[in-house]
Amino acid sequence: MPMQDTKSVIEAAKALLRQNRRTVAGYTFTIPSPREYRHQWLWDSCFHAIVLRHFDTAAAEEELRSLIASQHSDGMIPHESKFNILGKMLPITSRVTQPPFIARAALEVYEKSRNKQFLASIFPRLHRYHGWLEAQRETNGVLRVVDCNESGEDNSVVWDDEYVVPVHKTYMRWFPTYVPLFPQLAALRSVTATSVYADALECMAEIAGILGEKEPGNSYRKRNKAVVAAMPKAFRQKDGLYYSKTRRGKPIPYKTNSIFSPLFAAAITKKEARSLIEGHLLNEREFWTPYAIPTVAISEPKFSAEGYWRGPMWVNINWMLHRGLLRYGFKDAAQVLLQKTIAAIKKSGFREYYNPITGDGLGAKQFGWSALVADMILQK
Repeated sequence: MPMQDTKSVIEAAKALLRQNRRTVAGYTFTIPSPREYRHQWLWDSCFHAIVLRHFDTAAAEEELRSLIASQHSDGMIPHESKFNILGKMLPITSRVTQPPFIARAALEVYEKSRNKQFLASIFPRLHRYHGWLEAQRETNGVLRVVDCNESGEDNSVVWDDEYVVPVHKTYMRWFPTYVPLFPQLAALRSVTATSVYADALECMAEIAGILGEKEPGNSYRKRNKAVVAAMPKAFRQKDGLYYSKTRRGKPIPYKTNSIFSPLFAAAITKKEARSLIEGHLLNEREFWTPYAIPTVAISEPKFSAEGYWRGPMWVNINWMLHRGLLRYGFKDAAQVLLQKTIAAIKKSGFREYYNPITGDGLGAKQFGWSALVADMILQK
């Protein structure tokens, strides 16, 4: 890949995140996009911080401090906060969280800044958050997701079998997310959320070790091992793939990006990883499209090239997969995935998501987490 191509993409990502910085009531953070998403979101800010650490570690630290400032009294960190009117922050947040990437982001920011004071200042809040996750979302090593917005993949086909009425495809999905006392009846057992959770526990163990917190470090290490050990029994089906389950324990056997999530957590064997990559990722009839990867295999009847979370390529999903491929040593596949990601961005700019066949940009423009391509480039 020509060096000038990667340099121009990195500089564009850097400029994008600078343009999307906002200050509300004394908190400075990066909004996902200037028009469509003007508050602070959990996994968006984690992704923003991971990219910012390459350019401005102080801004990356500030991003995460702003995020955890919205923590609830019970320890939950909400998926959306910093609602504002004329720059004044409102004291409300959403009622759900999102996949717990905060520990991963915090650890990676520290690895660039070596600012132990930053880690020490946020560790108590992260510890409380993970206590809440264990008490309120984890069951037998598996992370439950109580509404489609909490999954981060709002309209995904994995929710089609969880909701009797397809509220995830309508504006009704916002009621359990925001309306107090509205029942949260979903309890999808998520492969992706559990994979992120396993990785987060590993990161928390590392953070505790850096801070000399021996007892919590040992506890997080044991919990990571327990979650990784629980995943095959909870999710693996006869075809060898890991599928999420409905609250009633029914497997959701659609081939989506979630089948690759265990790579991110190093939760499968090298042999299983090779079978997964060669049989499905590199399969042009499933996921290896011109602008890979689609969030639903193109062989699936439910695939929609432009349907929100029902087929398009999302850069954050590519980022997770890229990390997983590198973790298992599949450097060639990781490099081609990166090239396909860059190709979409060079064609359509930093968009929310992309048609995986044509590379056309879709959804919000100037979308922050698509800057993750810069972190993919800079990964060694």
